[in-house]
Amino acid sequence: MSSQLKIIDLHIASTDRLLLEMGKLLRIVAGCEIKNKLATGEIKIVDGRYVGESLKVTRPLKKSCRSKKPQNELSQSG
Repeated sequence: MSSQLKIIDLHIASTDRLLLEMGKLLRIVAGCEIKNKLATGEIKIVDGRYVGESLKVTRPLKKSCRSKKPQNELSQSG
């Protein structure tokens, strides 16, 4: 019984270690990407923030979930 628990604990530990290693690699790659974009002038630092055309995100327009009734229907019902 205790040997099964050890195997489970080792599995969890190896998964956590892999997750930490992947996070470390991601931070390194992201740092290199920012460094390259700063060097080429694609992005700049303005007032402590990264500014650049490649950093802009276009968001879709929000649609209202409520159904809008015309004003004449509201005045007739009340």
